[in-house]
Amino acid sequence: MLRKLVGHDCTGCGACTHNNIQIKWKEDKKKKDEDMKTSPRLSQSVEDYLETMYCLDKDKGEIKVKDISQALNVKPPSVVEAVQKMSQMGLVSYQRYREIKLTPQGQQVAEAIMERHAVLEDFLNLLGVGVEIAEEDACAMEHVLSKSTICNLKSFAEFMEVYPYAKEFLEAFHHYQQHGELPREYQK
Repeated sequence: MLRKLVGHDCTGCGACTHNNIQIKWKEDKKKKDEDMKTSPRLSQSVEDYLETMYCLDKDKGEIKVKDISQALNVKPPSVVEAVQKMSQMGLVSYQRYREIKLTPQGQQVAEAIMERHAVLEDFLNLLGVGVEIAEEDACAMEHVLSKSTICNLKSFAEFMEVYPYAKEFLEAFHHYQQHGELPREYQK
C-alpha cells in the first residue's frame, strides 16, 4: 500500500523521509499498544458506569449516585447496586450516603475506556463520519472491538497525521466515497 501511494518501492531508497517516520512509528506503537492493554475486559454496563463517573469527577469534581442516575437514565437503586459491585472489584471506593471515588485502578481503567472512545471517534471522523454519528458509533463500538483492533485503528490515525501524502490519500478516499471511483489522476 505504501509503495502504491508513493509511486515507487521506497524500501531503503534513502530519498524518502517517510522511511524514518515509519521506523519511529513502529517503536512508538509497541509502547502505545501496551498502554491500551491496561484495561481488563469488563461488561459494557460497568464500562459505562466508569466512563460516566470519570466524566462527573472531571466536570463536577465529585461523583454522586443521583448524578450517575441522571446521566445514565437509570434508577438510583440500580446505581447503588452497580457501585457496590465495582467497589468489590476494586474500581471505586464507596460508603453509603457518601461521595463515590474512583480508586487508582478505577481511574486507570476509566482513562483507558475514555482513550478507546477518543480513538474510535477520531478514526470515524478521519473517515468523514459526522461528529454526532461518530460519537454515537464510538460509544457502541468501544465495548465490542478488541484491544488489538483499537490499537491498529489508533496507529492508522497517527500514521495519517505524520504521513506526508495523507492529505492526498484522504482526498482520494473522499472522492471515492462520493463518486464510487478513484480520482482521474489515480486511475490506470
